[in-house]
Amino acid sequence: MKRGTTTPLLPPSSTGGEGLDPEYYDIIDIIEDIWEAIAVIEEQMLEHYNKSLETKLNYLFDLSEYWEDVYLSLIGKRVYESFF
Repeated sequence: MKRGTTTPLLPPSSTGGEGLDPEYYDIIDIIEDIWEAIAVIEEQMLEHYNKSLETKLNYLFDLSEYWEDVYLSLIGKRVYESFF
């Protein structure tokens, strides 16, 4: 990222209207929600395995990896900027 660029937009939030709050205030909140969903799917898979649960689980793992990479990239940028 170049200096002066903004951080990625957090999903989903409304762009207009009164009294609306964003669903997420921090990337960590997104990651926590994903891991909670992973735990639910893993419990369901213990009760009864099926291919659709495995597909959902793989999707959630990929999604968590994406947001963890975004988070680490932003933290790395902040650390770099604090030293240079």
